[in-house]
Amino acid sequence: FGSSFVCLEVRRSLHPSLARPSLAPGDESQLAMPPADVGATMRYAEYSKQEVAFIEGELKDWFLQRRFAMERNMAIKKALDDNNFTGLSMSNPTVPAAQMAMWSDLVKGKPELEDSLSTNAKQMKAEMYMKTFKDATDMDHPCRIPGSQYLQCLQSGFKDAASSRQQKCASLFGSFDGCRKNVLQQQAQALESSLVKQDIADRRARALFERRSSLLAAPSQ
Repeated sequence: FGSSFVCLEVRRSLHPSLARPSLAPGDESQLAMPPADVGATMRYAEYSKQEVAFIEGELKDWFLQRRFAMERNMAIKKALDDNNFTGLSMSNPTVPAAQMAMWSDLVKGKPELEDSLSTNAKQMKAEMYMKTFKDATDMDHPCRIPGSQYLQCLQSGFKDAASSRQQKCASLFGSFDGCRKNVLQQQAQALESSLVKQDIADRRARALFERRSSLLAAPSQ
């Protein structure tokens, strides 16, 4: 092997065409450059493309769910408002003042028959309390029984003085009031839980959107 190498060097010295090619100044670095890893670049580009597609699908689902929930809730609210319905929050300003006052007594006040009213007016008001309450609750409502019992006591004693009637119906009102407070608390907790879930979904959507932006901007960096 050594003799062959010597012969090759002798031939290069005798024949200039066999000499090593000369490099221009600054081209020496080209001999030391490793080949570019084209495969890794292509794999990363494909992975980024798949991740962007997944993120866009998740963002689309989030947007459709929020849009559907918004349109559904707005439609329900409009239907209730158009028919003078109002919930425990009493947020419908179109309900007549007299009906709103009566509903407020049923939700968070105390249904009562004032002594200043005539006997017929007391009887009529007691009947309106009962009708409004039964129309707003079904048989499965937790406050249906205690509320009906108190209003029945109120209705049967409409001829009595307010102080006498309050003594007769005090225990019944206590049960009804406790049930009302429990329902209001459950509604507040459900609202808070819904807002927390919505906030979590919105924060996740924001993080996905930012991740998508960084993936799309990566090739141009």
